[in-house]
Amino acid sequence: MFNIKNLFLRALLALSIAVGAPAAMAGPVYSVSIDTSSLAGTSGLLDLMFLGPETPNPTFARISNFSGDFFGEPIPEGDVVGNIASGVVMGNRTGYNVFDQMVRFGGLLSFDVSFETEYELIGTTLSLALLDMDFNYLGADAHLLAIDVVANAPATIDVLAPGLVSVAELPAAEVPEPRDWLLVATGLVLLGATRRLQQRG
Repeated sequence: MFNIKNLFLRALLALSIAVGAPAAMAGPVYSVSIDTSSLAGTSGLLDLMFLGPETPNPTFARISNFSGDFFGEPIPEGDVVGNIASGVVMGNRTGYNVFDQMVRFGGLLSFDVSFETEYELIGTTLSLALLDMDFNYLGADAHLLAIDVVANAPATIDVLAPGLVSVAELPAAEVPEPRDWLLVATGLVLLGATRRLQQRG
């Protein structure tokens, strides 16, 4: 009976390590920079819009590492949570999703963005604009940048104001998913149980 139990635990251990050890590859991270030196002495809004179909398989934009002279409370609308300090997650569950943040222009604004999506038929677009306090566009007649996202395909980046905005793709990082951590933890528990059984035998 001991040998069968030991064999079973070893098989479970091998399975959990084989499945849980590989980390899930996160999608690329894009570093966005906006040079607002031509707008020095004024204030306005950093305007991020995440537009796409309402779907049970949503797409998310995760925006972090904000840098700039931001002030005041954020103005979110739709499927948006977070702030400049902790990072912002924008979804497309409501179709129209906006994050506005007041900022003093004159320096460099920057942030990083990555995407998660399972929806393969219709894409979602993250767009960036600068607005004055009356919600008029600054720096261009419309958005300065648009990033189109479709599952299982590279994002399409359209810089509409090249002198104002630049985008660089950062190397993808290996990020273990929660289920991977659970499987690794299960493997460690099974390893401990196997060793205890070996010590008894």
